[in-house]
This record gives sequence, structure tokens and C-alpha cells, in this order.
Amino acid sequence: MSDDRDPTSDSGQTSLERREERRGQRPGDRVVRIVRPREFKRTTGGFVATDAALEPQAGLGRAWTNVRRVLIGRRLATAEEHSEHVSKKIGLAIFASDNISSSAYATEEAMRILALAGIGAVAALTLPLTVAIVVVLAIVVLSYVQVIRAYPSGGGSYVVAKENLGVVPGLVAGSALLVDYFLTVSVSVAAGVAAVTSAFPDLHPGRVSIAVGLVALLTIGNLRGIREAGNIFAAPTY
Repeated sequence: MSDDRDPTSDSGQTSLERREERRGQRPGDRVVRIVRPREFKRTTGGFVATDAALEPQAGLGRAWTNVRRVLIGRRLATAEEHSEHVSKKIGLAIFASDNISSSAYATEEAMRILALAGIGAVAALTLPLTVAIVVVLAIVVLSYVQVIRAYPSGGGSYVVAKENLGVVPGLVAGSALLVDYFLTVSVSVAAGVAAVTSAFPDLHPGRVSIAVGLVALLTIGNLRGIREAGNIFAAPTY
């Protein structure tokens, strides 16, 4: 038999546990069993919902959940957030890939534009442009060093600009960063597909499909989480 006479915990909050009393092996013995719903698990701070609590009941919903689990993995609880941290080696591959890809195609495009102006323009402007790019990179590196020291626990462009310059500069920085994310993916994928199709001309008719597939691959990789995305994208970077 079950006993629901005390549905509250010591703190006065409703408890999800239920006590069931059963007879023991000997006459007069009584065993009390604590029954907890499978949708929740007990932690030091109370109860936490499990995947079973969010499991759809309908067949179509379950099918979509299975597809979602295969593509982007299972749901992560808040307590598991610390496991998503990556090592310095993996983190370097993730954050340096943007700079490497930009250096790969930006130099070619700059030389192509200068070539249109003639050999004299290439000879006269290559060194000044190189110096200007190095100066910009040095400013970016120094800025990142200052931000890391001022915000050791993490701080993005929006947070840093808002706290130091105001709300409007923070919104401008956040908007610029959002646009940059879109342009980084689109330009990098387009440049990569152009390089591949130039090396393998037979793939040129399917360049749009290849680009869309790469964008989908990047999307799925990032949706699976920082740790798994790092493991996926670190190998090609190195």
C-alpha cells in the first residue's frame, strides 16, 4: 500500500517522492520504499527533470526526437555545462580557423584586384598594404589581451562595449558581430568551394549543392555543442 499523507518535504515544498509500505518477511515487519518518478532525478538542490520528462507521447513526436538526437545529440542539463569546455589545443583550432581561412583567400583576392591596375601597382602597393594589415592585426591582438585581462570569466563585444561605452555602442558592436558571423560562413564556404572546384573542374556544376551541404554540416556541428564541434573541426584545421 502507499502512503501519501505527507506530500511535503521538510522545507514545506511539495515533494515528488511517494512512500510505499510493504509487509516484511516476518509478521509485523513493515518495509517503507521511496518511489520517485522516472521523469525526475534527485540532486543536492532538489529534483531535476530528465529526458523522459520531455519525451513526446505521440508517435510523430517520438520519431522527430530520435532524428534530432541522432543529428545534434541528446539534451544537456545545466549541471553538465562544465563538461562542454574544450582544451587549449581544440580551442585554438576553433578560433584560429577564421583567421586561417581569411588569410587563405583574402590575399589572393587582394592580389587579383591589384593585378587589374597593372604590375606597377602590385609592386608599389603590396608592401604598404601588408604593413597596414599587420598593424590592424596587432591592434586586434592587443585588444583581445586587454579584454581577457579585464574580463577573465568571459566577455563578448556587446558586454565590453556596453559597460565601457554605453548601450548604443554595445548594440552596434553586437549587430556588427552578428553580420560578421553570417559573412564569415558565406564568404569562407564560397571561397572554399571555389578552390575545390578549380582543382576538380568536374565538380563545378554542383558547386551550389556543395556549398549548401557545407553550411548544413557547419550548422549541425555547432548545434551538437562546443566540445563536439571542436572535435569535428579541429582535425581539418590542423
